[in-house]
Amino acid sequence: MSEKNPSKDNNETRQLRVKYDESKASYASQALVQASAEEVIIDFSSGIIQDPSGQGGAVMPIHTRIAMSLPAAHRLLGALNQTFQKKADKPT
Repeated sequence: MSEKNPSKDNNETRQLRVKYDESKASYASQALVQASAEEVIIDFSSGIIQDPSGQGGAVMPIHTRIAMSLPAAHRLLGALNQTFQKKADKPT
């Protein structure tokens, strides 16, 4: 994978290796998004379940929280939009 180096000439690229040694995958079907002036916080859940405490109702247990700067969240939004657009452009 290569990435443009924003601190140097725009025509120069550098090599970037992605390392997954300490990563774990979790499925999320629900997400809660909160934002402040400085950051975006995304809480992920695998879904709504019956309240295990026996108090009735439902709960949505959060298994992962990601905090991102606004520029990083904007880049994530762009990457997601690009991914969805590629998927929409492919015939099924």
